[in-house]
Amino acid sequence: MSNHFSELEDAWNQSKKSLQSSPTNIENTYEKIRAHKKESFLFYYGTIAILSTTLIVIFSFFYFVAPVEQVLSRIGAGLMLGGLIVRILFEINSIKKAKKIHSINNSLEAVNNSIAFYQFRKKIHGVVAPIIISLYTIGFYLITPEFLIYMDTWNVVLFDISYLFIAVILFFQIRKGVRKEMNNVRETVLLKKELLEGN
Repeated sequence: MSNHFSELEDAWNQSKKSLQSSPTNIENTYEKIRAHKKESFLFYYGTIAILSTTLIVIFSFFYFVAPVEQVLSRIGAGLMLGGLIVRILFEINSIKKAKKIHSINNSLEAVNNSIAFYQFRKKIHGVVAPIIISLYTIGFYLITPEFLIYMDTWNVVLFDISYLFIAVILFFQIRKGVRKEMNNVRETVLLKKELLEGN
C-alpha cells in the first residue's frame, strides 16, 4: 500500500487542473468528505461489533462448554481472547481519533491530522493486525493437545483444518474492506488538501 497514496495524489493533482473552484465544486468536495466519513465510521463500528461478538462467543465457549485446564491451553485461550480485546481497543481508539479529525475543516492542521490518521490506520492494518492474527492462530493451536484428550483425533484434525479454510476466506473478505477503508481515508486527505489549496 506504500505507493497507493502517492499514485492517488498524482492522479488527483492531474484531474484538479481541469476543475474550477466554483461553489458547486466546493460543495461536492464537502459532500464526498461527508460520505467518506460515514463509510469509515460504519467500518469501525462494524469491526467492533464483529470482534466483540467473536470475543463473547469464544469466552462463553471456554467458560461454559470447554473450560481449559492445562497451562498450555490456558495460554492459548489467553492469546485468542487477548488479541481480540487489543484489536477492539485499537478500533475504539481509531473512532476517537477519527472524531477529532473528521470535522470538515480545511485548515493545514486538519490536513496534517488526516495524514497522521492515515498513517495510524496503515500501521494497524500492516503491523498490529498481522501480529494479533498470528497470536490468535498460535493460541488456537495451543489448545489442540488438550482437545485431543476429550475428543476423537479425527474431529480435532477436522477442526484444525477447517480453521485454516475459514481464516483464508476471512482474510480476503477483511482485506477487501480494509482496502476500501484506506482508499476512503486517502481520498479524504486529498479532498481536504484541495479545499486548503483553494482558499
